[in-house]
Amino acid sequence: MNPDSLTAAIAEAERFIERASAARDAFEWRKFNNITGGYWNNTNTVLSAAARRASMDLTRALADVRRPA
Repeated sequence: MNPDSLTAAIAEAERFIERASAARDAFEWRKFNNITGGYWNNTNTVLSAAARRASMDLTRALADVRRPA
């Protein structure tokens, strides 16, 4: 673990949190039946895709942190 990879991972984590929060806020709760309940509807696939990309970038940054120096 070195300071540069740790700094990069922190930046990617913050980016992921921003994208994931935006994607979560785009979901809408819609009821379709009183008996079975409801479902989440993703109304913005662009935000969802951005969150997935940020997640993958975070995964790569964390792998760099775990890599021996």
